[in-house]
Amino acid sequence: MLVPLLGLAIGLLLLTFSLFVYKGVPVVHRYAFLSKFENNVLFIWGNISISLAAMLGIAGYWNVFQGDDLRLGRIVLLIVGITATIWSMLETLGVDHPLKKFAVGEKINQIGVLNIIGYILSGAAVLTLISIFGIAFFDYNYGGDAFMYHIPFAARIWGIIPPEQYTFEYFTENRFLGFPLLANWLQGLFWVVFNRIEATNLVAYFSLIILIFYLVKVPKIPFYLASLSLLAVPMVHMHAARSYIDLPGNVGVSICILTLYLLYIDKIKLDFKTLLILFLSAFVAANIKLQLIPVVFLLILASLPLFVTNYWRSDKTRQDNLLKLAQVFALGTLASLIIFYNPLKNIIVYQNPAYPVKITIAGQVLNHTEESPNFMHENIRRLPPPVRWGRSLLEINAFDDRRPWRWTLAMDFISWNEERFGMGGYFGGYVIFNVVLLAFLCWKNWQKSTKVALAFMLVTSAVTMWLPQSYELRYYMYWMIVFVSLNAYLVTRLAEQDPRPKNVIKPQYFGLVAFMFMIIFIHKTNKFFTYPAFQPLTQQLETADWMVKKEIFSQIEDGDQVCIVEKAPFSFFYNSYFHPGRDYSVRAEFNLEDERMKDKCEGLKILR
Repeated sequence: MLVPLLGLAIGLLLLTFSLFVYKGVPVVHRYAFLSKFENNVLFIWGNISISLAAMLGIAGYWNVFQGDDLRLGRIVLLIVGITATIWSMLETLGVDHPLKKFAVGEKINQIGVLNIIGYILSGAAVLTLISIFGIAFFDYNYGGDAFMYHIPFAARIWGIIPPEQYTFEYFTENRFLGFPLLANWLQGLFWVVFNRIEATNLVAYFSLIILIFYLVKVPKIPFYLASLSLLAVPMVHMHAARSYIDLPGNVGVSICILTLYLLYIDKIKLDFKTLLILFLSAFVAANIKLQLIPVVFLLILASLPLFVTNYWRSDKTRQDNLLKLAQVFALGTLASLIIFYNPLKNIIVYQNPAYPVKITIAGQVLNHTEESPNFMHENIRRLPPPVRWGRSLLEINAFDDRRPWRWTLAMDFISWNEERFGMGGYFGGYVIFNVVLLAFLCWKNWQKSTKVALAFMLVTSAVTMWLPQSYELRYYMYWMIVFVSLNAYLVTRLAEQDPRPKNVIKPQYFGLVAFMFMIIFIHKTNKFFTYPAFQPLTQQLETADWMVKKEIFSQIEDGDQVCIVEKAPFSFFYNSYFHPGRDYSVRAEFNLEDERMKDKCEGLKILR
């Protein structure tokens, strides 16, 4: 304990001394040598780094960070600090001194400290995105939903694994018939193109890349801020390299909301390009995830005033304007029919737009095969939906030591009926930071862009908190994506309007904060969602007995027709596609207590 405390004391003393020198307090002026470091940026940053390296020893003593990671971090800080301090000393040398040629202060001043920070953050963003791509392309997937129906759906759509080879569970089959399948179609496409199941992860990855590209090109947010502000959100970071479909669907909703925002503040025009963005984003969202269809419908309603104001011209007669609006709304109706293809198809075929999920309209229960999702702990059920949602946002009582990492894709790894199941995922501290930042931006720059941003967030929050299972944040992560993107936009515009150094609202500073939150997330998840392990699914199936149990698989003979029971979400991997040279067919079921499932397995070799 003595050594960490000593390091803390030395670090604090050095930090205080350095600040006094940098600010040029009167006592410093007594020493000519020290006064040379007044307002020397390299000096203050170098000494801050050395101070942190000394003080972080106490964090290791209290086990705040893992030993190896902390040791590496302190070494890096020490090297950076010593290097910057030496460079700061070179700045004090005379022009004729032979070491003066190694001074970099003038070059830094020419480039600009903020620009240098931007370059460093851009490099960090690029490296992180490349690393996540490595996971998406090379590593096996993990997660219940992906194994249970996303990847099986992709295989069925593209004929990779036909129904004769593997038949879904009763409930899963009906989900295949009724759920939107665009993301699964794309997953199958990547599977076929690259001839590897791991490539199904690329759908989520490229959805993030498309979102970053949109933020850079349309609202013109710097690349580093667009990337790091999103990667600091655990749900976005985790889903970016996995075969879940939550991120692609929510990217569609987010782009739609942000485009409407830019239209309402008159930053973009309602031209063909903008209409195409609105249509494609709405189409993608509505045809990827069932829960997002009502949100897309509300967004279409929110766009109607924009069409009226854009196409109603004062220099035209009332009749001409009405005719023009009729044409616009006719095209809009056609576009809506395409966007809402899936629920319309379900109405025609199954008499239920949300088939196979149970819904009730005017007291009439529509055709269905499964109940509406309503599983939650009694303590959560008793809370009003807004309180439930807010508690999950702030991650109050959200974490459980039984999980392998602090955050997981679905905040699962515990029973679905436990109080912490599904809670959290946005990083409560990061949520609070963004709330404070938006409040400060509204106070600092109360104009149209901030007023509309605040209105958008209030309305978006009011809608989202009442949606089904809203406390399971992965379903509606568009809320956090829009939140950080609006803040990034407002910070960038304010920095352009007020470039003075004393203005603390800079995109580079926001990027640094986001980077720190991202580093904490990477550390708390033991780098699992950031650094590739280069472990394909084939390797995992060979070594993980919990995926395909040997005692069950050994009972399957070539030519068998078997029914695999109670092995979800890994039932899919019992089929012969994953066991080359074998020839048999598999049907999966969750259990045989339901008569509908029992009948499906009748006459088959039942293994459980």
